[in-house]
Amino acid sequence: MPAGAPTLHLERVVCVRDDQTNPRTAYAAGPYGPQPAIRKNARFTRPKLHDAPSQPPGGPRFTGGVTDRVIARLGLTAEALGHARRAATDNRTDLAAELIAGRHVTADRLARLMAAALDLPCETIAAEERLIGLPDHQPIPSPRLLKTCGTDLETKLFLQPRLEDLDRVAALLAQQPDIRRKARLTTEADIAAALASRSAARRIEDATLSLARSAPRRSARTVVEAGQAALLAFAACAILAAFAMAPSATVTVLHPLVGIAFAACLAIRIVAALPAPPEPEPEQGADVEAGPLPVYSVLVALYQETGVIERLVASLSRLDWPTSRIEIKLVCEADDPATIGEARRATAGLPQFEIVAVPPGEPRTKPKALNFVLPLCRGEFVALYDAEDEPDPGQLREAFHGFRNGPGDLACLQAPLVVRNGDQNWLTGLFALEYAALFRRLLPWLARRRLPLPLGGTSNHFRRHCLTAVGAWDSHNVTEDADLGMRLYREGWKIGTLTRPTLEDAPERWPVWYRQRTRWTKGWLQTWLVHMRQPRRLWRELGPISFAVFQMLFVGMLASALIQPVFLVLVLSTLVSALNHGLPGGLAGMIFALDLFNATGGFFAFVALSLPALRPEERATLPKYYALVHLYWLLIALASLRAVCQLARDPHRWEKTHHDLRARANLHDQRYRTEPHFSAS
Repeated sequence: MPAGAPTLHLERVVCVRDDQTNPRTAYAAGPYGPQPAIRKNARFTRPKLHDAPSQPPGGPRFTGGVTDRVIARLGLTAEALGHARRAATDNRTDLAAELIAGRHVTADRLARLMAAALDLPCETIAAEERLIGLPDHQPIPSPRLLKTCGTDLETKLFLQPRLEDLDRVAALLAQQPDIRRKARLTTEADIAAALASRSAARRIEDATLSLARSAPRRSARTVVEAGQAALLAFAACAILAAFAMAPSATVTVLHPLVGIAFAACLAIRIVAALPAPPEPEPEQGADVEAGPLPVYSVLVALYQETGVIERLVASLSRLDWPTSRIEIKLVCEADDPATIGEARRATAGLPQFEIVAVPPGEPRTKPKALNFVLPLCRGEFVALYDAEDEPDPGQLREAFHGFRNGPGDLACLQAPLVVRNGDQNWLTGLFALEYAALFRRLLPWLARRRLPLPLGGTSNHFRRHCLTAVGAWDSHNVTEDADLGMRLYREGWKIGTLTRPTLEDAPERWPVWYRQRTRWTKGWLQTWLVHMRQPRRLWRELGPISFAVFQMLFVGMLASALIQPVFLVLVLSTLVSALNHGLPGGLAGMIFALDLFNATGGFFAFVALSLPALRPEERATLPKYYALVHLYWLLIALASLRAVCQLARDPHRWEKTHHDLRARANLHDQRYRTEPHFSAS
């Protein structure tokens, strides 16, 4: 080494933290477990190299050398290269990331060109290579350098330097022949895959246990605690004993009590349906998109979904976000090779997509799969979609704008779900009306008043640090979304709503709808039982109004399903009796009025919530199904009875909702083509 030459260090040259990895979150919940907390207003700066000048304004400039030789081999036009350089500056990434995102070159080809320019071998990291020099709990500063040792005890250094740093890497290799002998070129994806493989055993254990280990009293792994079981058993025995000793008096007492409770649960929907003055427009802060956009992680859990993957990939590819700043992880079960194979075929050549295989095991639930992949996410924000979803392309930007301009305690934004096959039959029509009432009226009403609200199972946008702070998803809850919304609220975080929708399909066949509704009701029961384990603590955390809203939402959901048909029967029987004896008076008359309110109020509240929310094309096809709403509620009651039984014998069973042709009533409907189509005006 020439005297006086600057000493180059491999870690400083290669492991410069990429701005595409958000430093505020990269250390918070890495692949190797929780890391030390980061101060809220901590400042992070790029490490400066003492042996190289800082990057000039306007992006990197090349003055010859290894970098220029690689660029020349790419055969790019001046326009393409200039666009990539500007994108690297705007997105605060590097030139290689933008070239790969723009599909000018694949990561594999670029690695081979870089290896040839540096006169190094280009290899993938073999499965038998053992990672060394990386303790279990050490955060990963950069996915660009990995040290391994093979079965032959040969040490290797796998590198993926930035394209701009190749000249410095070449200088380092010339100065340190021992490093040159060990060095290999590979891709960032290969290094990330090796790190993910190393942490897989721990991640699947954490994902399986999830809250059952970190906060067991907030996990649905235990269905009913001993105290709850004793209280429920005592109440059931007391009611049965009362019926046995004084059946008439018991009915006289319970009937109005149940009616009043039901009316209270109905009241929140009636109030939400009332016309209200328009909300004032929020004050617009500084342009949140003036700087580089953060990394956005998009997660989709897939199981036996070969029929919809092509359309899903096309829809997600249309999201309006820089390709170099988005990662879309399709989370598949490892023992579902058909879905994995179709996902790989559909995402070939799309650098923003990644296939993640979850090791098989119980519970086989969507939240377990999401917990398994969450530590691998780089994004500051995380979005969740379902297999059949078609999100509005601008939804990520609306969510980002909402987070940046919203209050600091805003943890999640829920996008509205719009059913695109509502006119297929009466079942899908009423499903679409339900969604219109829930996602376009009730949830926004709750969010504006900062009240607790249950999340939908898709189109949730999270601040990732908020998600990890509350333990992410409960792997044993079959409606993990509703539970997560309540846990966020209990921890002091708030949930808002978006306006740009996600299109999805309603089940068109009774068996598919029946299984899905059973799972939903069972999960809501699980959620209510979990959060009512410590009712006094829940009261303190929520306050009296939010506590009452929680009961109205969760108890009201089950009560409306099971009791609504009873009130309808009571009203009809009283009216039939009135043909001969007239309407009852006194106490019986007041009870009849209460029954009439409950039987008809639910219907009118449903209409008042859903009808104003319908789009013009929906108004032409959906209102005719209101006539069948009581039949629909009867079917919900049947599914709810099945849910109660299933909760007792098989609480963690996840009944898969198929989104392929098995769920279709009309296999020739053009809406099931694979090409994406978006219309939610």
